[in-house]
Amino acid sequence: MSTEVLLDSSQKPEVISVCGSGRRAFLAGLTAVFASVTVGTTESQAGFFRSSKKTAIPSSWVRRFGNDVIKYGAYIDRLNLKHISTTQVIAPHLKNRGRVYNSLPPKSYWKKMKNTLKIADMISAELGRGPKDIVSAYRSPRYNRACSGAKSRSMHLQNNALDLVFHASPWTVSRIARSLRSKRKFKGGIGRYRGFTHLDTRGYNADW
Repeated sequence: MSTEVLLDSSQKPEVISVCGSGRRAFLAGLTAVFASVTVGTTESQAGFFRSSKKTAIPSSWVRRFGNDVIKYGAYIDRLNLKHISTTQVIAPHLKNRGRVYNSLPPKSYWKKMKNTLKIADMISAELGRGPKDIVSAYRSPRYNRACSGAKSRSMHLQNNALDLVFHASPWTVSRIARSLRSKRKFKGGIGRYRGFTHLDTRGYNADW
């Protein structure tokens, strides 16, 4: 199982953001990681590892999560998503809320995200482009409790939910999601918020 991380003030992780925000800070950190990549260096020297031929995983992520992040990246790669990148899916697991840090999902939960990602990819196809940001994916129990407004039975705890920001309004995204659901592409929850859309494949329909 993955480990929940509670850091003291003397520890300073390389990538820090908060539940639903801090995207600019995260992207700045990610840009810094890839800025070190130069032609002719080995992958470890360049600052990233390969989960497959498809995706480069920053070495800072490997230091944070160990080899599990490479394996999880390889699993997501195998889903062959057309509009959502593997790094987009993994990035929310580096977020924090105060001194409480999120984690990767337990290995036994990895496959639970498959259907939700597939539906998110279908929504992307309808919109003509992928999501701008994945605000939240899996949340560890400790991290979920630290997130204001999070439910104790949240689908995020099961690695079955995504909070997504598209290049379209949440109203438009939720309308497309409901259309796909009405065509029996999935059974699940659709939540429309001011800045993002919640999507899960819980097995029964729910709207808010």
